[in-house]
Amino acid sequence: MSLTVGRIANILDVSVPISTQDLPITGINILGQAKEGELSFYASDKYKSELKNTSASAVIIGANEDIKTPFNWVPIHVPDVYHALATVLNEFKTRDEFSSSISDTAVIDQTSILENNVHIGHHVIIAPNARINKGAVLMGNNYIGANVEIGSDTILFPGVVVMKDCKIGKNVTLHSNTVVGSDGFGYVFLNGKYDKIPQIGNVVIQDDVEIGSNCSIDRASIGSTIIQKGAKLDNLIQIAHNVEIGANTVMAAQSGVAGSTKIGEFCQIGGQAGIVGHLKIADNTKIQAQSGVTKNIKKEGTKLYGYPAIEYNNYLRSYAAFKNLPELVVKMQKMEKELEELKNKK
Repeated sequence: MSLTVGRIANILDVSVPISTQDLPITGINILGQAKEGELSFYASDKYKSELKNTSASAVIIGANEDIKTPFNWVPIHVPDVYHALATVLNEFKTRDEFSSSISDTAVIDQTSILENNVHIGHHVIIAPNARINKGAVLMGNNYIGANVEIGSDTILFPGVVVMKDCKIGKNVTLHSNTVVGSDGFGYVFLNGKYDKIPQIGNVVIQDDVEIGSNCSIDRASIGSTIIQKGAKLDNLIQIAHNVEIGANTVMAAQSGVAGSTKIGEFCQIGGQAGIVGHLKIADNTKIQAQSGVTKNIKKEGTKLYGYPAIEYNNYLRSYAAFKNLPELVVKMQKMEKELEELKNKK
């Protein structure tokens, strides 16, 4: 695929010099790897040297970015670099086309309902009373349990498992090897051993959700584990039973949420962050990577860091002091010694 710089500028609703508008762009690449004819982007001072030396023909760059060094590429100035990049990437994205077809190797119970224009790939298993709505794509090696509903235009990558009674909304993407509806981790210690608490609830994933590969979304013990509309989950995430993830919340890889915790809307949760069970996390909360949240967050827009997680700026001040702790201890010991000498002199 090829676009001109002028066409890209039109897509982004910005302007470029007339003399550069016919310059062809055949792809997108990072600054350090971009070749002539490719588009790149610059959004951080960390990449100043790459910006200076890139072979890209054009670079998406911030509207207020002051470029002082000579350059051999066309700057495309935009208000938000990442938003512009996402927009252009959609133009270059290869769109997979799936035929409306059902593989001969699929095993589909006769009580299940498949609407028009669905794609059922090789070795898919669909259990009794499931419903696959129009335009859904099951790429292959998927297991769809009894009474499951898969919404319109939802895509399941190879190896996805959706266990019985779970409900998946419209335009949802589930990446490879994710399991929806595995049993929650529920046991009771009785007579010297752990007895399993039956997990009889389900998982409800609302519209426009995307979940990465190798995630586990546990079914509720009673009721539903809920992923609300527009939420985005990275790879390798654990969502325990009866958790609720608010609309448009995003979670990075290896984060996890323990049972019955309710996370608000538009929250941002960094990689490897952990949240204990039975908490309520307010809307717009931001949790830094590797933080551990152990108490309710009541104030919207709170920023957290550390373990146990505390307010972000408080953590930074505390950490600054902590780094100097060895020197502070030496100073304290010296002051104690001087004080003792003063006492002895008296």
